[in-house]
Amino acid sequence: MSSFASGSVVLCFIGIVNGGWIFPDEVQFNLSETLNKNCGYSPYTDRVKPEDGRIFENPWLVLFRHPEEQEWFCQGTLITNRHVLTTAICSEAIVANETIIILGEYDRSVDLDCTSDNVCISGSIIERLPYYVIVHPDFQNDTYEHDIALITLNRMINYNVMPVCLPLTPVIPSLIHAPIVYNTLWTVEHRVPKQIRMQYITQIQCQTRLQNLLLLQEGQLCAQYSKPVDVKISSGSGSPLVIENHDRTFQFGILSIGLPEAIHLQPYVYVNISTHIKWIHDTVVDGIEQ
Repeated sequence: MSSFASGSVVLCFIGIVNGGWIFPDEVQFNLSETLNKNCGYSPYTDRVKPEDGRIFENPWLVLFRHPEEQEWFCQGTLITNRHVLTTAICSEAIVANETIIILGEYDRSVDLDCTSDNVCISGSIIERLPYYVIVHPDFQNDTYEHDIALITLNRMINYNVMPVCLPLTPVIPSLIHAPIVYNTLWTVEHRVPKQIRMQYITQIQCQTRLQNLLLLQEGQLCAQYSKPVDVKISSGSGSPLVIENHDRTFQFGILSIGLPEAIHLQPYVYVNISTHIKWIHDTVVDGIEQ
């Protein structure tokens, strides 16, 4: 069994150079032999993303639906060519060899996805079935602590989509280290994925706003809308909180809890990827070696 270095051994390489945030690519892409391979590429280099996602901008987004229904019930992200990351809560409705896993979707209103210069792509949507559903062993249903699960696909993905990158070294999310962060997700009201700009808030601020609804744990982080938007992301359970670095997209969080009618200053609670990266890595590797 291959084991990923624990957080006490791996040093934090985050730093500030000339006022800018740095993220050491060599460490992120070489530390694991399994994760962060051919991951997170984007054809767009805008410093600030538009609210409507563009074609090929989020090829790691995943939808889960029941075979008898057309609408999804949860979301996730592709992290290798055979593994999807989502929440433990979402996994409770995922049935091995039955639930439909959809990848490669972009414009839900058309059969063919087309680029701005009218180049259309056929066969872009991929469907797979869950082979294994692995929930974090310490998941707590009442507090949503360790609300994370891994889904092994019944067949590998070899085309059209790619995995998102994950932070393989410890990262403390903040307005300094990750000033521009997005919750990218599907919403019922829109035909293409939305890229909602968010901002981190401290656990103290978050706990105050949540009052007695939830007692936050160490492996959870909070974010709120960076400005008022006419989009509800509470339907996006399992969707990623992401940043861009050197034209690569890294997932920092998984949407765990959102209030149904959340407004601008109300927090959303995410699973902190950094505190769970060893479990993610070792679980993926153990599955490959079995």
